[in-house]
Amino acid sequence: MASCVSFDSSGVLYQTGESVADCTGYLLLDASEYSDFPTLQSIFQIPLAEDLAQLWAVGFSLPVIIYLSAWGLGVVINWFRPSHDKY
Repeated sequence: MASCVSFDSSGVLYQTGESVADCTGYLLLDASEYSDFPTLQSIFQIPLAEDLAQLWAVGFSLPVIIYLSAWGLGVVINWFRPSHDKY
């Protein structure tokens, strides 16, 4: 269980007895609690190759799909313009 600890003036570590939410010093964790917290290693971890492949596919295909959809909509809108009327 996490404990709130602090240093006194001589540099000795002591338990303050404060709750974890109100702790103004340091939190002392055991090994199982420490493993539950995300660390910088997990934040900066390189993604898996499959995840990178999916991100690249979405990043490439999404602009192409949007462009083709907008182009098709533009063709339909321009088809109704008066300049296309022959009569």
